[in-house]
Amino acid sequence: MKQINRLSHGGRIDRSRPLTFSFNGKTLHGFAGDTLASALIANGIDVVNRSFKYSRPRGIVAAGAEEPNAVVQLGSAEQTQIPNVRATQQALYQGLEARSTNGWPNVDRDLMGVVGKIGGRFMPPGFYYKTFKQPASMWKTYEKYIRKGAGLGRSPGAADADIYDHFNQHCDVLVIGAGPAGLAAALAAGHSGVRVIVVDEQEEMGGSCWIAVSNLTVKTPRSG
Repeated sequence: MKQINRLSHGGRIDRSRPLTFSFNGKTLHGFAGDTLASALIANGIDVVNRSFKYSRPRGIVAAGAEEPNAVVQLGSAEQTQIPNVRATQQALYQGLEARSTNGWPNVDRDLMGVVGKIGGRFMPPGFYYKTFKQPASMWKTYEKYIRKGAGLGRSPGAADADIYDHFNQHCDVLVIGAGPAGLAAALAAGHSGVRVIVVDEQEEMGGSCWIAVSNLTVKTPRSG
């Protein structure tokens, strides 16, 4: 599949470093610097998940931690499964494998989608899992299918194959968030002589600063 929505220039990707990844079993292409979300959009993937209960198609609507729809399952082997990763926060890498957390047999042709067409009539907002708690003897049966229809990922069924380093650090000021405000606060605190640690959920500092940098047009001065 071609990257039908990919711009020919601009942005923060490195077009000299192509990457191959898969989403719901389809092999797709992106570039270093992509998030999984930006690569999916570039490849023309409009439906990334299905909504809870009504199974309505859902696409990417945000750019960070606030993304409500593009929640995916990562991992190719059982021991490498990572549930409920937001595609907007996942950096693309070579060989990444991701799947939607809801939709059967697939996210484009979900048989539960028929519920969305009749749901408002037969399954009003108050019709949730509590409805199925009676008779109690049937709850174990209900629970299996309710959890499957919830649209959330699953924990791995095998031991984690990765090894993690850990260490202890101490500080006087802990700044959570490395966007413009967080960096300014950390700089001011550092100038006062205290020990500062800055933490951020992204793999690089800057936050919304990078949006401004991406939109800048650099003009080369004329000589002579």
